[in-house]
Amino acid sequence: MKKSIFIGLLIAGSSLLFATGCSNTTSDDMHHDDTEHMHSTEYACPMKCEGEKTYEEPGSCPKCGMDLVEKK
Repeated sequence: MKKSIFIGLLIAGSSLLFATGCSNTTSDDMHHDDTEHMHSTEYACPMKCEGEKTYEEPGSCPKCGMDLVEKK
């Protein structure tokens, strides 16, 4: 009797964990986020002081001070 109660609680607990772990994000939402990211403008140092590092906003390079340029 105790064994069947334990198994029932184990199954119920596993089901609850599975149900709460599922995401509400659909593939359409993920595609929209990817599309939005692709259209954002990136800026980088023209001297490549930090390699391929990019920034989302214009400004100046924290290492050399040059103005960041739009990356194409």
